[in-house]
Amino acid sequence: MQYSNVCIEGLGYVIPERVVTTAWFEEQLQPVYRVLGTPEGYIERLTGIKEHRWWADDVRVSDGSAWAGEKVLASTGVDRGEIQCLINTSVCRDYIEPATASIVHNKLGLSQAAMSFDIVNACLGFLNGMLIVANMIELGQIDTGMVVAAEDPREGQLWTIDHMLSSPPDRATLRDNLASFTLGSASVAMILRHRSRSQTGKRLLGGVSYSNTANCELCVAQRTWMRTKSSALLEEGTKVVAEAWQRFRSALGWTNDMVDRLFTHQVSEPQRQVALKALELSTEIDYPTLQYLGNTASVAAPISMAIGLDNGFVHDGDRVVLFGVGSGINSIVLGIQW
Repeated sequence: MQYSNVCIEGLGYVIPERVVTTAWFEEQLQPVYRVLGTPEGYIERLTGIKEHRWWADDVRVSDGSAWAGEKVLASTGVDRGEIQCLINTSVCRDYIEPATASIVHNKLGLSQAAMSFDIVNACLGFLNGMLIVANMIELGQIDTGMVVAAEDPREGQLWTIDHMLSSPPDRATLRDNLASFTLGSASVAMILRHRSRSQTGKRLLGGVSYSNTANCELCVAQRTWMRTKSSALLEEGTKVVAEAWQRFRSALGWTNDMVDRLFTHQVSEPQRQVALKALELSTEIDYPTLQYLGNTASVAAPISMAIGLDNGFVHDGDRVVLFGVGSGINSIVLGIQW
């Protein structure tokens, strides 16, 4: 995939105010820890995650997406009437139907002529949404589109705690449910625009996708639970990431030395270190946020980029890589000329 006419106009994001520490999760699990002899601080040491965020009790997923959408409209100066397509890419959603995108569309007050729909692909959804909007722009179907996502794992985390406390303590259950306690809430939005209308000129150059769906059941979830074979997922996910990276470099003609900044999906600190080592990329060009946000699923890679931009981590002229991975196992790697 290569694009000649697609620009990133800007990003907006919202980080919920309510902080939930990993230590709090472990306090709730103390009865299980005592029976199993699990040391205090086990989850934090294993994942490198200290804090997560939760939305306020009355906040819906669509609220988070709409707030991020309002932020990107304000920061870019794009009129909401110019948005011709809205794609919501959250794993979480308000209802099974209607599409959460239709609720966000209404909350943002977008034009009735602007199409809206959901795309769901685990933690990779936002990058899938970017590609669909980019394709529509490149084909001349639209000139301006918005991608949004918001995640809210609280229900599943609380249910998992209750389930573990009401069941006989078991090491396998603790291991398989560990991923639930890495998740966090946040939201992000991006506006993409045809370069003839862009005020930034920050080009999305293209990218590649790669998957190994033989591993589609290493991480499975419903609203109230999530079970992950963490070791196997890390091993097989690293293979997918490595292959996607080789294909990306070939497709865009980039070398490792040409990459100035990197923003990735983030599951845990060990996973981050293993992946960067496999890609032969320095931790100095990566921008981790998982220590204080946790794994924010579809929001993780784009919000890391948005925060990095706000903090001056990216400079004009930088070559930027946006690297997504999702259960399945699927991966998308995108190249951006900032």
